[in-house]
This record gives sequence, structure tokens and C-alpha cells, in this order.
Amino acid sequence: MPDKRLDSLNDWLENFFGDENFVISKASDDASFRRYFRIERSNSTFIAMDAPPKQENSSQFLLIAKLLNNNNIHAPKIIQADLTDGFLLLEDLGSSTFLDTLKGKFNTNLYKLAIDILIEIQSIDTQNINLPSYNSEILNTEMQLLIDWYLPKELSSKQSNNLKKIFKILIDNSLNSGQVLVHRDYHCRNLMFINDNDLGVIDFQDAVIGSNTYDLCSLLKDAYFELNQEQLQTLLKYFYNKSNISTKFTDFIKQFELMGLQRHLKILGIFKRLSIRDGKHQYLEDIPLVKKYALQIANKYPEFSILKEIL
Repeated sequence: MPDKRLDSLNDWLENFFGDENFVISKASDDASFRRYFRIERSNSTFIAMDAPPKQENSSQFLLIAKLLNNNNIHAPKIIQADLTDGFLLLEDLGSSTFLDTLKGKFNTNLYKLAIDILIEIQSIDTQNINLPSYNSEILNTEMQLLIDWYLPKELSSKQSNNLKKIFKILIDNSLNSGQVLVHRDYHCRNLMFINDNDLGVIDFQDAVIGSNTYDLCSLLKDAYFELNQEQLQTLLKYFYNKSNISTKFTDFIKQFELMGLQRHLKILGIFKRLSIRDGKHQYLEDIPLVKKYALQIANKYPEFSILKEIL
């Protein structure tokens, strides 16, 4: 089947390099409409991003990439960009993700490095940067994905009302916590291992201003790698102490857990949608862990007990 956008990307690269002396190969899949290709030329490699303009906002990607790099966060440097056609040529941060580097085993130092970088991200001054707020409308729309794609269509009116109450609690929790720059998908597949002192950060184009616990949830309650309770508590204390959070630790933990529930309800809907709408069935394999996270909170807090029945 012809791939017109790949043909156009090849033409764009030929025009940029001034010749055809490069090899293009698939670099990675993405849950969005973006595609990534590795470009080999002489002794150098690059990453080419194909981001269809009708579906993806590449100007936001450029904005956040510049913001991160200007604040000493290792995001891919932009080599060339064509926002009209949705093609970007980027620095290649390699192919070793945080998840690959773990090799299936917990690594305290690696997680602490990821937390250190997250704290740096949260310290960035966003006063003069035009970023959307992670407001109640967006938070609610995200959780609506659970109803639209994951749950059976025949929810009772009682169940629907209970879900609305739960959504309200989770939204209030998010808005009432510290507001910082939020990557919005800060997990083990979006961090690239550069060396023992540095991680590259990718997939940041949906960044917003929101809760200081959101990205921490993405990292420590990852859909692709599970921590045990001892590991989780150690890292939560590490983040809490290094961030100088004024909230009591017990309150901070509850904020973290409720923020995680909001994210996991959203992800259940997203993973099911990726399968049904987009034919990306591999995400179904990750649903059991995400559901487990949600049920843990439903079992811990009485106000969410109805989720055990609904899920």
C-alpha cells in the first residue's frame, strides 16, 4: 500500500541534505498519529518525525523542546522543521529507553535520576510561556474516555451519578495541589538513557500547567513497569524531601494517589480506544496493571468503593 507521507518525507530530507545519501528506517511506534524514523547518513544519525498537521500540533513540540533545552533538560535538539507539512528533523537520543535500561529489575539510582530531572522540570519558570492549564474541563474530558471506550454502554443512572461524583473529587484534588509545568506522559518509554548522569526527555508536546504529582504518578505508577510498595514509598519520600513540599506527607500521599486514579481511569479509556479505533491492539496487554492501580485506590478510600463494581 503506497505511503504518500513517507514518500514526501523522503523528498523533504533529500532537499535538506542536498542528495539521496541517507538510509531511512522505522525508529518507534507512537500512541498518537506521529511516526518516527531513524536517518543514517555518513557517520551520523538523526530522528525524523512525521506529524500530520491535521492531527498533530508540531509548533507546540518546538515550543516545549526549546523551553526544556534552555533549562538544561536534555530534549532532542531541533535541526530542521517544516510545520506546514509536519516534518521535523531531530537530534537522535539513541534507542535505549529507561524501560530498556531497567532490564526488568528495579534500579534505585535510575529512578532517583528521573526524579531529579522531574524536579528540575517543575522548577522551570513558565510565567511568560503560553501553556494551557490542566483545568477541570480537560481533566473531566480525559476521564470521560473511561465511559466512552472502556465501560459497558449500559451503565445505570446510579453508576453514572457515582462516576460524576468521583470525577469531581479527582478534579478538585488536582486543582488544589501545587501547580507546575507538567510533561503529561513522563514514564519509562519517554525517557531515553544517555548515561548514568543524564536522561533524554521525549514526547512532551502535550505539556500543560497542572498538579505537581501528575508526572510523578506517570513515573512511579507506570503502565509498563510496576514498583512494589517499599520501592514506591522510598521514591515518594525522596521526591517529597527534595521538592521541599510544604504539605504534610500524609496529605501529599493522598494527593498523589488520587492524581494517579485520575490518570489511570483516563488510560483505561485510551488503551481501549487505541485498540478499537486505531487497531493498536498491543496496548490491551497493559490494561491489567492499570486496572490494578485503580482498584488499589478504590479499595483504600471508601469514597471510591463503587469503582470496584463498575470496573
